[in-house]
Amino acid sequence: MAEKTGRFAILEQLVADGIEYIFGNPGTVEQGFLDALSEYPQLKYVLALQESVAVMMADGYARATKKPTIVQLHSTPGVGNGIGALYQAKRGHSPLVVIGGDAGIKYMGMDAQMAGDLVALAEPVTKWSTMVLDSSSLLRVLRRAIKIASTPPMGPVYICLPADILDQPIVEPIFPTSIPSTRTVPEDAIVQEMAALLANAAQPMIFIGDGIAYSHAQDELTLVAEMLGAEVWEADNGELNMSQTHPLYQGSTGHMFGYQSRPIMQKAT
Repeated sequence: MAEKTGRFAILEQLVADGIEYIFGNPGTVEQGFLDALSEYPQLKYVLALQESVAVMMADGYARATKKPTIVQLHSTPGVGNGIGALYQAKRGHSPLVVIGGDAGIKYMGMDAQMAGDLVALAEPVTKWSTMVLDSSSLLRVLRRAIKIASTPPMGPVYICLPADILDQPIVEPIFPTSIPSTRTVPEDAIVQEMAALLANAAQPMIFIGDGIAYSHAQDELTLVAEMLGAEVWEADNGELNMSQTHPLYQGSTGHMFGYQSRPIMQKAT
């Protein structure tokens, strides 16, 4: 690629990865990024009036498409406003790639306006949180973030992008991010063993997560539960994995109130 500054290189990387939308609530240090965006009409910026709204819109889009989705937030106040929504995105295994602006590496020791430990702030609610400290690794870090967010168990990642890094020339090559396929088929012997265990169970119970919805296996799950007469409990879920009106559906572990079923610990005794 011809030598361009980081803000252009990032956008070209997103285009190479087939990204169509950026959800965000920008601040002052993102002005140059937004100026560069005008040269890439295939990228559409969805502006939100508050950071948590931007994260939640992106979260919904990412869960529906199962594709990495970009969110742009401002520095410390912006990331702080998005933390609650990022927590929910992490619990829902949403492949969000959050890029956050910062005044610059050269200001880090000055406790400047809106300064904060952004990496530490985002770490508890992401799969990976990092800051780009050298322009020569900008695109490699971005591709790694997209890969981590998109590899099961999927989840949000955060990259802090200091303004002075985005101002520097980038000569890294641009190519699509490599996202591995993790789908596997169990051995026939293991399937037979599992089937025997289920068929002979005195009180079969099935605990499910959002992998059911991601695999479009709601009908198959329901059929297996009906064949076994097994109660179905959800754990760490956020999607519609089974009809909640089905008589075998028992609710979500950890959120027992509101359901008429006996507590799970009583069932185990």
